[in-house]
Amino acid sequence: MTVRNATGDDGPAISDLMVRAAPHFDTKGYPEQLLPPGMVVLVAEEDGRVVGWLEAVLDWAHTGPGAPTPPPHGYVLAVVVDPDWRRRGIGCALLDRFVEEARQAGVRWVFLLPEGGEGVAGRLAFFRAAGFTPLAVADDPLPPMGRWTGPVAVGDARP
Repeated sequence: MTVRNATGDDGPAISDLMVRAAPHFDTKGYPEQLLPPGMVVLVAEEDGRVVGWLEAVLDWAHTGPGAPTPPPHGYVLAVVVDPDWRRRGIGCALLDRFVEEARQAGVRWVFLLPEGGEGVAGRLAFFRAAGFTPLAVADDPLPPMGRWTGPVAVGDARP
């Protein structure tokens, strides 16, 4: 399996994956081979087939309580793995690659907002296994989750 930055040529495959595995997502310009500007778009590829996709940004600011470091923050908007390819480390590999890109861009912390609904317990367990920890937000049943991109500086609080 290879994780790499997506190209416009991957757009139709990304769109197909979204329609099959996450039909509630907007396919944007992916069917027309247009990647969203200003976003990190990664794909996991196996035998020439897109089996996973991640969309994120490197210049976000977590505006709620609990951010352990000032912006910019990385923000994972979506991570989707083909249902036939789940539980093989693909989602974690996509997240690890994004965290590495954030680290290289000088972003010290990334976060995501877990999606609720059916299967939420499995998603939370997956994000924890991928190194994300819930922020200490007492009144939110689905708190944001964050992950450091590298070594923690003296004085930084771990999320």
